[in-house]
Amino acid sequence: MFDLHKNWMELFFFALMSIGIVIALSAPSAIISYFIIFLSGIFAGRLVYYRKSKTQFPYFIIIAGFFIGYLIGVYYGNRVIVSALFMSGGALGYALYNKKILTDIRLK
Repeated sequence: MFDLHKNWMELFFFALMSIGIVIALSAPSAIISYFIIFLSGIFAGRLVYYRKSKTQFPYFIIIAGFFIGYLIGVYYGNRVIVSALFMSGGALGYALYNKKILTDIRLK
């Protein structure tokens, strides 16, 4: 029997990995693929920023699930560039939220 309370991280890992594959396969060119993964990195940086003082490990695993799925599904583009753009987008997103350049109106 699947216990959602205990296995939610694995469920979201595989769900976001599947979503990452579908999104990567639907990108019609390398430029669009790079843009999507960069924005995804910014969103991942936002999530890491807001979870910085709370439990982080499950969220890192879930983010890694999306990233792995995207890497599996990327057809156009270089996987090294995709990885670099995701990491730089994550760092940029974290820095923008940390310096209060971007804010979330729900958390004010």
